[in-house]
Amino acid sequence: MLWIFYALVKTGEGLLISINAAGCVIETVYIVMYLVYAPRKAKIFTAKIVVLLNITGFGLIFLLTLFAFHGETRVVSLGWICVGFSVCVFVAPLSIIGRVIKTKSVEYMPFTLSLTLTLSAIVWFLYGLLIKDKYVA
Repeated sequence: MLWIFYALVKTGEGLLISINAAGCVIETVYIVMYLVYAPRKAKIFTAKIVVLLNITGFGLIFLLTLFAFHGETRVVSLGWICVGFSVCVFVAPLSIIGRVIKTKSVEYMPFTLSLTLTLSAIVWFLYGLLIKDKYVA
């Protein structure tokens, strides 16, 4: 959602909007499927997290960037916020590295997740270079 907001604020970024909108749809389907099949306690916890992060977190960022910043400053500040969240997404799987080092086994390292995140990062980097947008790259 943040990248869609960034693309809307920047203007002229139709491809960025459509790619991230498709990602939002896929993520929503995934969360709904999880909520359908998860145990009750997990459903409640997940629903709270979704509300907290998506509604409250995005709402605060939306209001802050909409009213506190104007023009190019809005694009720059929103770009850095998006970069911060993207770094968190791509770095999160590295938290398992400690366990891999302790056990000297890659049993706990999800290969497909590592591969797809690496490929995704490369593609976004190349796309960012192509459109000359340092925040996307």
